[in-house]
Amino acid sequence: MDTIPYGLLTLQKQPVPLKDISVSVHVKGILADVTATLLYKNELQDPLEAVFVFPMDDEAAVYNFEALIDGKTITAEIKEKDIARQVYDDAISSGQQAFLLEEDVMSDVFSCTVGNLPPEKEAAVSISYVIQLSLEADQALRFVLPAVLNPRYTPADCPSKSVIGNIPRDNADDLTYMLHLSLKVEGAQEIQSIKSNCELTDIVYNANMKTSAQISLKEGHKFDRDVEILIYYRDPCLPYALVEKGKPEAAEGTIMSEPMVMLNMYPEMGSGEENTHQDFIFVVDRSGSMQSNVSRASQQSRIATAKDTLVLLLKSLRVGCLFNIYGFGNSFTSFFKSSVEYNQESMDSALEKLKNFEADLGGTEILKPLKDIFSKSVKTGYHRQVFLLTDGEVNNTANVIEEVKNHATTHRFFTLGIGEGASTSLIKGMAKASHGKYEFITGKDRMQKKVLKCLKLAYQPSATNISLEWKVPSAVEPLVVPRVPEVVFHQQRTVIYAQLKELENSDTEETQAVLKYSCGEKKYQCVLDFTLTAEDSDSQSIHYMAAKAIIKDGEGTSEGVVPKDDIDRITKISIESNVISPYTAYTAVHKDSKEPVRGPMVQQIIPLYNSTLFCGSPGENLREYNLDCSSRLYLREYNLDCSTRQYLREYNLDLKKVEETKQIPVRGKSSSKKKKGGCFPIKLPKLGSFRVSKKAESKKVKEDHQDDTKELEDEGLTETKILKEEAIIESKIQKEECQIEPKADKEKSQKGSKKGKEKSQTDSKKVKEKCLIAEPTNKEDQVMTLIGLQKADGSWIVDEVLAEIFNSTTQEILTSLPCEEAEPAVWSTLLSLIWLHTYGAKIKSDWELLASKAVSWLNTNAAGVDFGELIIVGNNFLKTEVKQSTLGL
Repeated sequence: MDTIPYGLLTLQKQPVPLKDISVSVHVKGILADVTATLLYKNELQDPLEAVFVFPMDDEAAVYNFEALIDGKTITAEIKEKDIARQVYDDAISSGQQAFLLEEDVMSDVFSCTVGNLPPEKEAAVSISYVIQLSLEADQALRFVLPAVLNPRYTPADCPSKSVIGNIPRDNADDLTYMLHLSLKVEGAQEIQSIKSNCELTDIVYNANMKTSAQISLKEGHKFDRDVEILIYYRDPCLPYALVEKGKPEAAEGTIMSEPMVMLNMYPEMGSGEENTHQDFIFVVDRSGSMQSNVSRASQQSRIATAKDTLVLLLKSLRVGCLFNIYGFGNSFTSFFKSSVEYNQESMDSALEKLKNFEADLGGTEILKPLKDIFSKSVKTGYHRQVFLLTDGEVNNTANVIEEVKNHATTHRFFTLGIGEGASTSLIKGMAKASHGKYEFITGKDRMQKKVLKCLKLAYQPSATNISLEWKVPSAVEPLVVPRVPEVVFHQQRTVIYAQLKELENSDTEETQAVLKYSCGEKKYQCVLDFTLTAEDSDSQSIHYMAAKAIIKDGEGTSEGVVPKDDIDRITKISIESNVISPYTAYTAVHKDSKEPVRGPMVQQIIPLYNSTLFCGSPGENLREYNLDCSSRLYLREYNLDCSTRQYLREYNLDLKKVEETKQIPVRGKSSSKKKKGGCFPIKLPKLGSFRVSKKAESKKVKEDHQDDTKELEDEGLTETKILKEEAIIESKIQKEECQIEPKADKEKSQKGSKKGKEKSQTDSKKVKEKCLIAEPTNKEDQVMTLIGLQKADGSWIVDEVLAEIFNSTTQEILTSLPCEEAEPAVWSTLLSLIWLHTYGAKIKSDWELLASKAVSWLNTNAAGVDFGELIIVGNNFLKTEVKQSTLGL
């Protein structure tokens, strides 16, 4: 058998035509205007059709697509999608060079097609879009250029078809195209710093005031990760308004013809009491992909981080609320049949169940647990808040969002997308459909910080009766597009777009926008003063974002449910504004070529970086697709990795047929006895790292095992050999475990040899196991241990683990109590708060809510106690300097 070439190949084992990606980003305020240029070269002997599928934020407004070929720029026209495809096909049939850009069935995925590119010819295509930058928990404005497009799980009953499954994947070292990125930042505020998860050049400021700056990615960057850039302004939450001129050549009465204003507001709701009548449902993804690390910079898996986050969430709940925890994959489980009241008993039960929470439930079927949650009635007087933690890799996004929207009056969703490649369409869509909030956890983000930020918002009473009033010249008619916000949160950014009709016939005097809303019995308003003077610029960024908002507002949530009138309205707005939609596409034809392109055209799909597999436990990645041990031996024997296996199963491709026809690129060392395999060049782990599946009783796994065994036997691999290798695996696993356990036993024995320590060590171990917190190795670990010790009512009690954290003993803690009026639990709770404010200040967001719960408990259970005296003694005992005002007592 011929040796298969190794490198960056398409499905037809040909060189990739994409050679370079160049991106320019212009940030002004909270908007980023981006232009990405893709350079292609056909190195084949036949005409080429190259397809590049790439991710893009769900809310990005793509407003321009053009091609540069033979020194001439061809600007694409936006048309109804079917018409655009027909124009492209007709051009290709006529031998003309043509280009097509369209949105996939999932609105955060695009495909760019370059057709009839002649041999040895180059062509460049440019895509321009505008995106609103998100505001992070640390007040940074976050720009992301997505590179990671994860394979998305498709449930068996999902009819949607997506281009994602057909994309080849490659290692970072094998990607031949580079990324060049330049960033320009402009604004009225001083720029304090610019940071990134990738290497940047030194920042260059354009003025002494530091309100304008330029920076670039360092040369040699391969597009193997999302590029994340954080921009820090001096006052990022400063309310402001921007007025933009209309487009002179736009037809009268269209969205582009009138001036547009963008209002950037931060509503306040006062510091009222939290609403504890909440029913919290925590839904956690337990699919195999959750075993991957959160990011390259993190050594902790997504599921482990989710478990730590659940501990913090449980500790931060208030007595009197209800809660339940779901885990989902191919199937789903829940800790309780229905939501239970939060108290010490239910919290302890949940923490115990959480010990067995692993990424072991296969695929990612979100609809099943959601339907179960929706089927259970909400207790009278309570509001249900659903927290979803997922890496967002599903293919039935529209169906999920539709289900959420149907229950938005009783269920509000706070969605957390974990890791690179999480679907922005899913995460943002679910939150917006239910008037909730969303966050993304990537890079060095702390999941806990963002989840607890959402929990704070969930405790806030919902704002109602939201309206927007204007104080403008009589001739001006403001028209909000698409509508006034349906939800606002305390001190969270609210962006509103509005057309300013007849502005040109009015004076540009001071004007005012007043956002009014109610919260319980209280009424609030957020006032923004600004002038109606439009900026002297040709930019249409605000118009494009307004058009995108109208398009998103009118989109249906699943196939076939959008009325024709709505489709026509969206198509009309899309064509008027030149902003792409699900029902339109860009197409460009090179009509000036001297002669038609001749010869059979070869299609190539550009490979993307393979980010999803073997980031965590290889065994868990295999289990996600129901592969048993014999399947894993097959993969190893023939150098096939699990992504190949998943690909074949998801698209019902016959393995032997694929091997015979070589339709999927393969790799491997030359050998007369072994087949080459693996369309995705991922190195398999060593034999000892696999774990034997214990789920053989599952009917599907049994069937898969039988099928795989038959395949193995057909290739001369007998059951005896399979069992032998399984035995080797199990032996190595047991050997590794035996090498670890004696060391732990030895350490335990050494500690236990000291007199008087046996009982305290045993008690300490039990408490730590119950809290799901590992042996602390630094202050941050000790903070997590201390959090794990807190009781459901907010108090701490004196025990050996607490004394260890304080570097003391239980007897010393009790004898240091300065007054008889204070109970030991009051003293230990106060000491815990003092310790947290001193040693946990860097991660205050993790324990802020549970500290507030502790303060409430102290105020209730220590009436008449002089906290000032206790705090002085506590500072002396812990050798700290915390003020009473800092504690909030």
